[in-house]
Amino acid sequence: MGTKLNFSSAYHPQTDDQTEVVNRSLGNLLRSLAGNKPKQWDLALSQAEFAYNRSKNRTTQLSPSEIVYGQNPSGVLDLAPIPRIGRLSIKADEMIDYLRGVHDQVKKAIEDSNVKYKAQSDSHRRKVTFEVGDLVWVVLTRDRFPVGEYNKLRERKIGPCEILQKINDNAYRLRLPSHLKTSDVFNVKHLTPCFVDADKDNLNSRASSFLPGETDAGQ
Repeated sequence: MGTKLNFSSAYHPQTDDQTEVVNRSLGNLLRSLAGNKPKQWDLALSQAEFAYNRSKNRTTQLSPSEIVYGQNPSGVLDLAPIPRIGRLSIKADEMIDYLRGVHDQVKKAIEDSNVKYKAQSDSHRRKVTFEVGDLVWVVLTRDRFPVGEYNKLRERKIGPCEILQKINDNAYRLRLPSHLKTSDVFNVKHLTPCFVDADKDNLNSRASSFLPGETDAGQ
């Protein structure tokens, strides 16, 4: 399929969008099948898998089973004692040619869909890049705090922090304060440029750089 492996940064699994979509679809199916017994969702997992593999994808207009095996698995009606019209035995060579044609069709559909979604997403995206040595303000999300330490009123933007390594345009490794016990790799959407006023030697941001226990009362 010509895929390329992109490593996601810590706490930012959205790079693997295909898995995210499948998990969301399976979650919706399980929610419907489990009904008023959500803790027994594992009993409906086989039904959800079967239904998902038989359902047509919006992009490819084919089901996962059709793409992999060339046909959908037999359902309830297929097992009924009625004439199976339209089900023909395909020779191996014909089956190979058919699957190759299906895969070419699916690849083209996915590429066209990706181009459309990328153009739509890029129209609302502002690209920001940093270099090693730049100072940035860092936004700490809830999952960055240890269990029991998160508070809605606690400072969430810290800095300035120095960029130590540029992993790619979306992920950067930072020099964090020693009291922070979290991964030092951040997604670019959680970083804000920090500029130093050379005349006043001040930082032009409202973000706080206080250490734990400090307040602005003493200052």
